Amino acid sequence: MHVSPRWRRLLTKTGEIHSRGYVKFFTGNIAEPHGFENFEKIDPTRGVLLVVNHRSFYDQFVVTAELMRRHGLRHHIYFPVRANYFYDNPTGGFVNLLLAASTMYPPIVRDRSRRQWNRVATDIMIDLLKQPGNMVGFHPEGTRNRNPDPYEFLPPKPGAGELVYNANPNVLPVFLQGFPDNFGKLCRHNFKHRNPKKPLVHMVMGAPLDFSEERKLEASKKTYLQISQKIMHSINALAEEERKIRESIAG
Repeated sequence: MHVSPRWRRLLTKTGEIHSRGYVKFFTGNIAEPHGFENFEKIDPTRGVLLVVNHRSFYDQFVVTAELMRRHGLRHHIYFPVRANYFYDNPTGGFVNLLLAASTMYPPIVRDRSRRQWNRVATDIMIDLLKQPGNMVGFHPEGTRNRNPDPYEFLPPKPGAGELVYNANPNVLPVFLQGFPDNFGKLCRHNFKHRNPKKPLVHMVMGAPLDFSEERKLEASKKTYLQISQKIMHSINALAEEERKIRESIAG
């Protein structure tokens, strides 16, 4: 489906019409965007790597839905996900196809006997990011951060840095505190307990990051990790900005 240009156009259109609609319906009252005008600063001749801290399952979808609404996003969107649910489980496949327009791709495996596949998945993402019409949503932390303090991050993994080094995409950092993982609780916040002056989630996007100096270094895991650390440093700066936004509202 993702190799065929015809299928990709259909999936992108489906996501724009269908996914954007229901994401906005369920989160539109509790999510407030900040700095999303930074998307206009990207180089249109390069792909886009959207790097977001990982707090909840909905983070990337809400961010991209807002980009669609504000900028008429026409990029083909991809979110690498764990294979043990979205690809090995029929329910996960149903969710991926019907609710996410098959954007959860490529799968990442955790089973040690199948880890060799992850090299293939990484090469797929690099190839996608080399194409200007594609956007990949990626979490530099590698897994969901369950720390009660949303301003405390997990150590970054070298995966994001490897994508940046080899594909040279636009890199857009975003910080948000995350949404309730419980869907019922998310709906209650959105439809019953909403406060227009104090939204539950502030999504803060920064300007595109420059890695021209890092890409001059030798290709190695150390270099990849250095790039990922720079990404997390920028997300941390956005977290401080988000904290100030909350303080100003409280004040």
